[in-house]
Amino acid sequence: MLSIVNFGCLDRVGRFALALLLTLMTSDDASPALAQGRYATSDSHSGYVHWIELLDANNTKVDPTAEFPQPYSPERTCGRCHEFDTISHGWHFNATDPSAESGRPGQPWIWSDPRSGTHLPLSYRGWEGTYHPDVLGLSRWEVAAKLGGFMPGGGVGSSQAEAQNVARRSDVGTELNEAGGAEAAERDRSAITGATPIDCLLCHNNQGSGYSPFAWTEQIESQNFAYAPTVALGLAEVNGSMARLKNFDPTAADAASKLPKLTYNANRFRNDGKVFIDLVHKPQNNACNYCHTNVSANSLTGSRWLHDEDVHVRAGMMCADCHRNGLDHHTVRGFEGERHVAGSLIASLSCQGCHLGSETGTADPLARAGRMGAPKPAHRGLPPLHFEKLSCTACHSGPQLEQKVPRQVNSIIHRLGEHVKRTGQEFPAILGPVNLPRDYQLVEVERLASENVASDTHSKYTPHRLFWPSFWGTLSDGKVEPLNPEVAYDLVRKSLKVRKDFTEELRAVSLPLKQRQELLGEARARVKDDERTPKEREKVQEAEEIAREAQIEERMQAALLAIEEEFRGKQAVYVTGGTGWVRNGDSKLKVLSGEELGPAAESYAWPLAHNVRPARQALGAEGCTQCHSDEASFFFAELKPVGLVPDQELSPVKVHELQQADMARLKNWNQLFFGRSSFKIASLI
Repeated sequence: MLSIVNFGCLDRVGRFALALLLTLMTSDDASPALAQGRYATSDSHSGYVHWIELLDANNTKVDPTAEFPQPYSPERTCGRCHEFDTISHGWHFNATDPSAESGRPGQPWIWSDPRSGTHLPLSYRGWEGTYHPDVLGLSRWEVAAKLGGFMPGGGVGSSQAEAQNVARRSDVGTELNEAGGAEAAERDRSAITGATPIDCLLCHNNQGSGYSPFAWTEQIESQNFAYAPTVALGLAEVNGSMARLKNFDPTAADAASKLPKLTYNANRFRNDGKVFIDLVHKPQNNACNYCHTNVSANSLTGSRWLHDEDVHVRAGMMCADCHRNGLDHHTVRGFEGERHVAGSLIASLSCQGCHLGSETGTADPLARAGRMGAPKPAHRGLPPLHFEKLSCTACHSGPQLEQKVPRQVNSIIHRLGEHVKRTGQEFPAILGPVNLPRDYQLVEVERLASENVASDTHSKYTPHRLFWPSFWGTLSDGKVEPLNPEVAYDLVRKSLKVRKDFTEELRAVSLPLKQRQELLGEARARVKDDERTPKEREKVQEAEEIAREAQIEERMQAALLAIEEEFRGKQAVYVTGGTGWVRNGDSKLKVLSGEELGPAAESYAWPLAHNVRPARQALGAEGCTQCHSDEASFFFAELKPVGLVPDQELSPVKVHELQQADMARLKNWNQLFFGRSSFKIASLI
């Protein structure tokens, strides 16, 4: 049997191929995606009514009247009739699996710590521009505790993932980031909390059943991993938090009395002890939207009612109609050229495959275009070159392009679902849409070359969202290395004097009474700001700006010095908004440009596909000059990096700078289209 260490000698593509080969060798079915389960099924479109017994992690029937009742275990309860081992290796669970294919780069997990001004993109899949948590010294448990509230359980929080983590730490040794690798085990509380259970109902709950995904999120963040499915389902209330248990021994005689206490709703249990679970086979849009909502930031300030849904949703379709999966839960992501265990059977589940079909055609009805009533677009008057250079989503998806690229908010990144008041200006600032070549940050270049795939087919413009990371790190030999976020906070917290919000508390200044007396006089020094004259306000604001600049200089210098004292021989740096801040002598801060920092200062971008707009609102529907003009937002929209240091001056960039477009050629094309209408008229005379 191959060990985890042996897998490490292969690249991700090799590991995926090996895993697929082993699966085929041990299966009678040529397609693991079509494998039949070993359990009985109802096979009716009407669904199966679930009156079932609840089992705990010890495979014991849950007794709601016990002195210390146990939470139910989805794995034990659902696993009696469903193949948990097969399900638990699907796309939503396999990020840490060394044999899983990395796939097209997508939205990263972002480790956000407002206290230290950290927003760091993470991924276990090796996506370019992200950082591997293991190398940063973040244990799998830490990632699950921090980010698992928007994961379906298992995966990074599973016991298998932590075992892989331990093996990898011992294997790579010195490759681990020295700022956190050694202490990672000390911050791992998996022996106390246990693994993160997979919660089937997070996706398969019936809307209106009372299941609360945010209750799941709250329990994960309280480290009540085992309790999260029970509380989210509304079966019980919990009193207590595993996060508060310090130096806890789960094997001690009095351990049960110290654990969080569940109080079950007895009315949910039938006389025979069974409980009705209101669930659905196909996940509903409501379940998907908890993690996959993306909305314009301005919609949070009252204009949401003016925004439209995806045309497919308006037509009555569900997310899972296209983003399907078999028993293995390898969800179809739906982009052109996707590699999937089901092979060509998913061809009709992308935009192109569904509406246009394959150029080569296929004999399999399931892979043909036109499913679910998909119309075939005529694209009258559109030169075929566009299909080589543009993805379907470039013209049809996302908000309409604007001259200034707007901000967006996202479920996972901005914790949508939590009942709080938002402004749309929350950090990190996500900007979009921005059309970039699809090979932007592509991690499969070597695979494509090995398969002799023409490069131009993998450089189609596709709409993206992007953001500029913010983090503390060290600069040595021209290379920036991020610090473990938890280690960074421990080093800078005293110097920054920040308790909750890096930006707000660095910005906040309060002039002492003596200074206000010097500015305004004794009689006016204690007057409230709204009672001051315009001239008095101007004086105070000027003094506050000077004080703020000095405060930022002093605290940032002290924070950088604290890092340099910990990491001798290295220069400390704070990266934000595409620039870096370093110490320049004993009393000055120096700002480094993105060119000086290299890849660490670059934005991270990922493709978007929704919402799909109606055909009449497609890019180009108003004519060629919608793209081919010197003011076209496709190339000339302006986006401004957003940094976290107060009053940070950042220069805007044009989209074509990120696209690395040939500007001379582009301007020549624009000139041709400017006179195209006149030429057509003249040719008819």
